[in-house]
Amino acid sequence: MINYAKHDEEFHCVIKLVNGEEILGKAILTEDDDETLIFISAPVMVQTVMKELDDGRVVKAMGFANWMQMSDEDFYILREKDVLAVASMSREVIFMYEAYISDDEDEDDDEEKKVNNMKKSQLHSNADSQEGYLGKIDDARKLFERIYKS
Repeated sequence: MINYAKHDEEFHCVIKLVNGEEILGKAILTEDDDETLIFISAPVMVQTVMKELDDGRVVKAMGFANWMQMSDEDFYILREKDVLAVASMSREVIFMYEAYISDDEDEDDDEEKKVNNMKKSQLHSNADSQEGYLGKIDDARKLFERIYKS
């Protein structure tokens, strides 16, 4: 029995599984026949990315990925025997987790609604007809042919 965490009360938690996976989510712990069951909603895993820059420095970043990426389920049930440890999330991680979850839910919204929201935001700018214009394809083809033949 997991007796070091509150039962029957939802909280943001980090769960370390016996197989080594670490998942984050909102969970409720309940008792069932002398065993604790964990109901976890919107579980995610932490992914780390390292990239070497041109000057030799290494940049490290962290992000989230859905725990079961091929499933569209909203919550899962974990048995106590599959759990190594349960801990509450830090405040900073809760903010990042909630932002990730809300972005994920926004992806399910209607495309037209997203386009309208984008137009209303400060991130949207109207491109004029000359932005990005480098010339006509026929003119570029003629130039390349002339360069190639010389």
